[in-house]
Amino acid sequence: MKVIQGGNQLSLIRDTEEVLKFLEFVGKKSILDEHAIHCRLTACHNLFSVVNEEEDHLDYILGNLDLLINRFRNKSKSVNEATLKVYKSRVKSSLEDYKAWSNDPFAWERKLNEKKASTQGQRRSKKVVKVSKSVEIQVEEPEIEAPTQVPAPEVKVLTHSSRKVSFPIRPDFNVEIIIPEGGLTIKELNRLGMFLYPYCNDVEMPASIWTHLTH
Repeated sequence: MKVIQGGNQLSLIRDTEEVLKFLEFVGKKSILDEHAIHCRLTACHNLFSVVNEEEDHLDYILGNLDLLINRFRNKSKSVNEATLKVYKSRVKSSLEDYKAWSNDPFAWERKLNEKKASTQGQRRSKKVVKVSKSVEIQVEEPEIEAPTQVPAPEVKVLTHSSRKVSFPIRPDFNVEIIIPEGGLTIKELNRLGMFLYPYCNDVEMPASIWTHLTH
């Protein structure tokens, strides 16, 4: 005879049924995320469907998850291995959480919250630093939060002597450029060509010609 927290009645039920009721309870009370609860319930329902009545004990199930996974694999051949691996992990977490919650619900919830806070506070982005050709190290950097306010983009106002020109390089595409006051010099024109040179996909003249023209 066991009491299901959140209810008023004593229940003679199987361990697997208690685990399902536990998940529904912590989901209803928002102790665990609703999506996580849905995923865990799906995994538990699937694996519990291949548990025999005499096997319906927490310790037995925890110790024989691979056996249950194999039974479910034979029963549902369309389920891939990645999904089975996820099911095993979610069922294991559900059973372990239920055992800890049964021993001390408040201690289990406090530990759960502490784990969440610790995970959020220690999130790091990994950066690979190349020390030499054959040696690389990984360092962790604090995650940089996005600014709450996004600065307004810089807006350049054309003066009366500046000029915006559009050149149709293709039938369906124009290149636009703002010509400064007084126009361009030959050297500036050549520098502009060198700036655009890396974007060419069918170079017709050697780069040395452009280099010569800019000096």
